[in-house]
Amino acid sequence: MTRRNALGGEAFLAAALFALVAGSGLAAEAPGARAWSAAEYQARLDRLQQRTKAFYELLERGERERAAPLWPEIERELASLGDELQERLDQMRQDVMDRDGDLEELYRSSRWREPEIMSLVVTYHLAWVRYQGAQLAGDAARRKDLLQKAVRGFSQFLLVNEVPEIYAESLYGRGLAFLDLGETAKAIEDLEAATQAGAPAVAAKARGALEEARRRTAGRAAPAENEPEQLLARLGELVPRAAAGETSVEKDATALARGLAARGGPWPARVESLVLEKLGVDAPAHIRSSWGLLLVAELDVDRGRCADVAPLAEASATVSDAGRVRHRPELLFLDAGCRLNAGRARDAAAEFGTLLRESPDAPRAREAAYYRFRALDVARAADPALAGDYEEALATYLARYPRADGAVEARWLLAELHRSRGDCARAETEYAQVPAGPFAPRAHLGVLECRVAALGAGKAPPARRHDVLDALRAFIRDTSARGADQALAARAALLGAAVAAGDTPPDYTTALALLDGFETRYPEARDLHFRALELRLGARVGARRLDGLEGDLARYLADAPAGPDRRRTLAHLGRELAAEAERAGPDHGAPAVALARRVYETLARETGDPSDRITLADLTLRAGDAPGARRLYEEALKGNPTSAEALRGAARAAAGAGDRDAALGYWRRALEASPPGGTAWYEARLAEVALLAQDGRKTQACDLIRTSRGRATSAGADSLEARLRGMEPEVCR
Repeated sequence: MTRRNALGGEAFLAAALFALVAGSGLAAEAPGARAWSAAEYQARLDRLQQRTKAFYELLERGERERAAPLWPEIERELASLGDELQERLDQMRQDVMDRDGDLEELYRSSRWREPEIMSLVVTYHLAWVRYQGAQLAGDAARRKDLLQKAVRGFSQFLLVNEVPEIYAESLYGRGLAFLDLGETAKAIEDLEAATQAGAPAVAAKARGALEEARRRTAGRAAPAENEPEQLLARLGELVPRAAAGETSVEKDATALARGLAARGGPWPARVESLVLEKLGVDAPAHIRSSWGLLLVAELDVDRGRCADVAPLAEASATVSDAGRVRHRPELLFLDAGCRLNAGRARDAAAEFGTLLRESPDAPRAREAAYYRFRALDVARAADPALAGDYEEALATYLARYPRADGAVEARWLLAELHRSRGDCARAETEYAQVPAGPFAPRAHLGVLECRVAALGAGKAPPARRHDVLDALRAFIRDTSARGADQALAARAALLGAAVAAGDTPPDYTTALALLDGFETRYPEARDLHFRALELRLGARVGARRLDGLEGDLARYLADAPAGPDRRRTLAHLGRELAAEAERAGPDHGAPAVALARRVYETLARETGDPSDRITLADLTLRAGDAPGARRLYEEALKGNPTSAEALRGAARAAAGAGDRDAALGYWRRALEASPPGGTAWYEARLAEVALLAQDGRKTQACDLIRTSRGRATSAGADSLEARLRGMEPEVCR
């Protein structure tokens, strides 16, 4: 067993471990807040991973002599790095405890996650390096110490099973270590669990090691008979007989080959070399035995070399020996599984399809039919044209295996497919056939989603909308907010909020009740948290409940991706908050003004739209910051010197700051930019007259009143002209 066999590369390991410990959804902390250099530690870890990879590759090629001097230094450096990272974690935890802080908040933070993930990666590598080092150690005591440390390292990943691949690999590694320690009962327990842990690639390797463990337990043969070299010689005798069609030795030969290869180090290469030699070929693809092709494929899967299986499956198409009917379907199944695990879902579905066409009654046919529709479900995300093949695969599975374990899932997926196409009549027919069990709540929610879709955009009668809302609330009450169903309850809450907000008039209070505390009630439904935040912002503003809005707005601004959706949401929030500030008046509108300013500051910066900048300036003026408002109006005027809105705003801001001459200058520019006699023209003239009169320059003001008579060109202008005439007795006396 080598590190390459484990999880298929360090990138996968890091991603899987991140999924295990991450997930708070919080924004990363500012680099300045860290007391250490994450980049420096990551660079050290990267260098160590490169060295461990080179070490594993030497073992893979059987170069034990070159590998032997390398592992002690790698082990020391991994252990040292692990100790430093653990010290960092312990210190952070103690600091929080000393000030009676929130440990849960610490555990969700990026400053904790970064060293924790690195520590887990180091621990995982260290366990495997120690196991492989034990295979190379000459001293029996040293070998035993390394194996015991490897057992403890693997055990750290067996406390929870949140990432099946890591859990299964750790069971497998600990089982191998127990086997080498002579603790065969523990080894069998771990290896059996590894075969059932939900990671097919690991299960294949574990089965070979499990056979070896059982052989040692059951045989109780003299030590010499169990020596690897003796077993390898025995394998050399069995391979030609199995390849010649002697079915009675196939199982023993396969178990012996995989058991020896499972020892790791040089053994996988030695076993494959012996198999090829005994089959009389120079390359795996030249094998003319169906059993031989399958055996080499199984050995490749055990070694994590799934890419080497496809040529073997292709070669088996031209082999027509007596074992073909039994072994080719197994080989096709392995190849399809390898393609699926490599992310080639479409190719995997095609290979499963080949197996089903050629061998519809093979032992693996039911599994192949199941994985075929699962693969097509993944593949159609990239190619919607595969939806027809996906529907056919589901229908075929249900027709052939109506009572199989996967039938309920297939039924629900078929219903979901119909619903996604808008065919709720067919979807509800399928949903109704989903029996009690884990898929029943999903089917129930699917029916409710159809009912929500039928409401349309506010066109349904209020009574029907209220019935749907009541049904969604009942679903939330009846569905556990823990475990696998938590995401269903969370989705129902989102749907209920959308239904309430879509009522006439909108029932924002109910929507807010469904969404308040969403992230706390449904912590595992992380993919829905952002949508809940977005809807809750609208509900808070719509319900005129500004308490809690500041925190939600800060999270939205931090998390919402750039694009039209973000701009549309912010524009709506800004308009509603500005309107709320207007309604609340100067005495009570300050909170709404502050929030609206924050929204428009973001819009002005991100869109560059002059109207957003002018609105921000209006809000800044309303907040009492006349100089700040004037600067914003001036920025807008740089882009459009004749903007009536910007000129009027700048004039009001200058007047508010006590600079009447500047205010008069802005109003004169507004007059020049407006059609004479129009509403905007008279508005500017009124403001000009008022400022001159306030400044004691009544003669000038009076002249402006008299020269403006009879120039109105609209009803609105008539009204303003009348107001101007009404000022004449006071200004011109």
